[in-house]
Amino acid sequence: MYRILIADDEAYVRDLVAKSINLSTLDVEVVGCAEDGTQAIDMVEQLKPDILITDICMPKLSGLELIKAIKNTGVNIKTVIISGYDDFAYAKTAMELGITNYLLKPFLPDELFEVIGKLIEEIENNASLLRNMTELQTQFDDNLSYIQERFLKDILMNKSDKKNLLEEARAIKLDMKAHYYCCGILKLQTDAVDIKWSFSNQNLIEDFLRIVKDEYFDSETKTYAVSFHDKQLVFIYCSNHTDVFEFYTGLRTSLEKMNLSFQKYYNIRLVCALGKIYPRLELVSASYEEALLVTKTILPDQGCVMNYEEAKQILANRSLEPLRNRPQELEEKLILNIRLARKDKALAILNEIIQYYESFYVTSIEYVSMSIFGLVFALDNALMESGSSFRIWQDEKMKQYFKDQLLCGSLYDTKVMLESYISRRCDEFSLIISNQSDKLVYDIKTLIEHNLSNEDFNLESASSQLFFSANYVRQVFKQKTGEGFTEYLIQKRMELAGELLQNPTNKIQDVAQSTGYSSQRYFSSCFKKYYGCTPTEYREKRMIDK
Repeated sequence: MYRILIADDEAYVRDLVAKSINLSTLDVEVVGCAEDGTQAIDMVEQLKPDILITDICMPKLSGLELIKAIKNTGVNIKTVIISGYDDFAYAKTAMELGITNYLLKPFLPDELFEVIGKLIEEIENNASLLRNMTELQTQFDDNLSYIQERFLKDILMNKSDKKNLLEEARAIKLDMKAHYYCCGILKLQTDAVDIKWSFSNQNLIEDFLRIVKDEYFDSETKTYAVSFHDKQLVFIYCSNHTDVFEFYTGLRTSLEKMNLSFQKYYNIRLVCALGKIYPRLELVSASYEEALLVTKTILPDQGCVMNYEEAKQILANRSLEPLRNRPQELEEKLILNIRLARKDKALAILNEIIQYYESFYVTSIEYVSMSIFGLVFALDNALMESGSSFRIWQDEKMKQYFKDQLLCGSLYDTKVMLESYISRRCDEFSLIISNQSDKLVYDIKTLIEHNLSNEDFNLESASSQLFFSANYVRQVFKQKTGEGFTEYLIQKRMELAGELLQNPTNKIQDVAQSTGYSSQRYFSSCFKKYYGCTPTEYREKRMIDK
């Protein structure tokens, strides 16, 4: 119910208006009547009415003076003026005070009700508008984090259509006004299984920023961050430093300090890539592209921070178009050392493979990614054939790697992932060949399989690689397998030759060389001695059998 206060120096007018209102069907009630303007001010403060009906001419304080005094107190109240004066000067002053509702004496009750009804409608509309505005503000506040995230991502991706980014940022409570801007990409690297860092939503990012920005960044640098993937964070650094060099050195120092702390307390290493520094917010997208190039093409083995200019220099020193062949010899050595459970050696060879791909990654990213995938599957197949019971799709870290590589993978991610994978496979093979004598036989067979095409491979060369005497290797192998070393080597070479000859496109000379025989005539002699027929006869017989 809406509350009405009546102010008029004539008692009969006050009583008539009050009775008419109380007998009406309107949702109102008269809460008080004042005989002059001064009394009305006190009653407004005490009774807090919604509507004031006042005579324009009263002693002590006129109706217009009353309305002006009420407005000066900040009270929001709807007002109706009752007047016997149809005077322009009064009307002009009333309009200046925002009064548009008049009742000229004498007036009928219906005229009074019409004006009150109009005021009630205005009050309700204003209340509805206020509720809507409050609801909109609440929704804005609730979604502010998302709105800010979307705005920052649009800036980074150069998708914003806003003409003034600084004003737009201020409208969503982001203070991004600065002298200089720089984009950085931060990645977290850890093998700790009990720590799960993730930037999967903006609230987690805000929590992370609260942890680091006051602790590691100076007061002249404002930091904002978003994530396009839960394994890396994209920073926008807004600097009020007056000198570019001061900004860059301070930023680098802050990141290195943060890296040391994270390594010490969380066993997490930070990899930080920085784009160039620009004087305008609109150019942050260029800095982001540069940071992406750094993080995808450079292995930060020395420090945790690499900037675009340093990356350009490294890339300029590389060969622009090296031969694009997979390093198969290195891959074979890697597989051999995993099967022999030589973890340190296997990791060293992996490092050579990664460095090889790093040399032309920038010009052939897709080719390198496919080659790495090929290497992973080659490892899986070779290790399965060697007795490993663990398939690549059972490895959760490996599955996550394939997913991440498509979105934001880098050579550094590949190196970290493969180091972990190879270490675990070496541990697996170490258990497989844990018995010393069984391990030695296993190692001998592994060496033989990897040297079938090596004409110079024999008992002495195998012994030297295994760090045992030739006599000891011969004895252990004979005791465990019932076969001599040389006989087993010839058997494996002949079995391989038989498989290769079944393919009619393989020339006999090529088969001979693939099985360790430089002389085709000698190969044919050995083959006939083993199979009882020549290589040509063997092939023809196999073709007939098929």
